[in-house]
Amino acid sequence: MVKRFLTLLFMLLLPIAALAERPVVVDDANLFTASEEAQIEAAARTIIDTYQVDVVVVTSYDPKPEQSQAFADDYFDYNGYGVGEDEAGLLYLIDMTNRVPTISTKGVMIDYINDHRLNELFDCSYDALASGRYGYSTLQLLHQLENFMAEGIEEGSFRYDAETGERLSGLYNKLTTGEFIFSVGAGLVVMLAIITAVSAKYQLRGQTYHYDLDTNASFQVSTDDEKYIRSTVVHRNKVDSNHGGGGSGGGMGSSVHTSSSGSFHGGGSGRGF
Repeated sequence: MVKRFLTLLFMLLLPIAALAERPVVVDDANLFTASEEAQIEAAARTIIDTYQVDVVVVTSYDPKPEQSQAFADDYFDYNGYGVGEDEAGLLYLIDMTNRVPTISTKGVMIDYINDHRLNELFDCSYDALASGRYGYSTLQLLHQLENFMAEGIEEGSFRYDAETGERLSGLYNKLTTGEFIFSVGAGLVVMLAIITAVSAKYQLRGQTYHYDLDTNASFQVSTDDEKYIRSTVVHRNKVDSNHGGGGSGGGMGSSVHTSSSGSFHGGGSGRGF
């Protein structure tokens, strides 16, 4: 009995242990010294613990030509990164094949790191990156990322489709699954209450009412030149000419694309080094 209990407990705790062991720094390209890797991990974990999002740094020679973004997205998705229902997190990739820095964001991190902030992250770390000081450049980027997280999501943030430029949302926050179910349920309850009240008001409760048409009704044809004019009113929504149909890059906007797993990601690549 005890053995079965311990086995069950082990099986329950195994996913939690695996989650905790996910590496924060994956230096496959061997760009960092041991000291730099320790500092990078400490900086990343500060953000992870403070804001409950994932942050991972990857260096690699594996991405195929012009596939940095796809590699970053897939590495995040297929290695189980992401915190919470929206799998929030950020992956910073130093792609040594294409020699470009790339960031992939997911969940609420898409909104924290809009296009303007994304460019600032690349700019603040570019000089050190281009001169081969990979560890220092990564620490600069993480320090600026922590500043952005402390400032919060910028007011007026929105998402737009990276391919079409179409604006997807005006606000970064959206209903969770629980909030959506509650809202739908509450709406159904209110609708049912209204229907019940209206039905009760007009229903003849258990009575049969007979109206004597022959005695009470009369029918008269008028020969007056009465005319019934039928009119149709069409309501049209006014289109604001000051707002275009699509979004645009930069500013408070966060470009969004779909990864091979079908998940939405933000992010992009910086200048080559």
